[in-house]
Amino acid sequence: MQAKFYEVGQVTVVEIKGRIEPDQNKPFRDVCERKLKGRKVVFCLEGLSFTASANITTFFESINVIPEAKVVGLQHDFYRLLELKGINMKTYLTLSDAIRSDDLLDLKKD
Repeated sequence: MQAKFYEVGQVTVVEIKGRIEPDQNKPFRDVCERKLKGRKVVFCLEGLSFTASANITTFFESINVIPEAKVVGLQHDFYRLLELKGINMKTYLTLSDAIRSDDLLDLKKD
């Protein structure tokens, strides 16, 4: 798995690509809890693949530790699985949509 981080205004964009292996779940969770929690984050997942369904659940539980996290590029097959697991995500079709969403874009504050 490869992750690329960059800023768009007050939003941290995290592009994740490649295959997520089981041994990457804990380091990913640590990054979410220690570096991204409390920030406005959009995860771009178009290029992400999984080795097992257990990895999917663990991966999205890690994202859910970030209250204001948004997800872009979620493959259709994952929606039902997340629904069955009770994992709710704010999802958008495009990065622009996610960044422009009312709860992320706040140019007048700060």
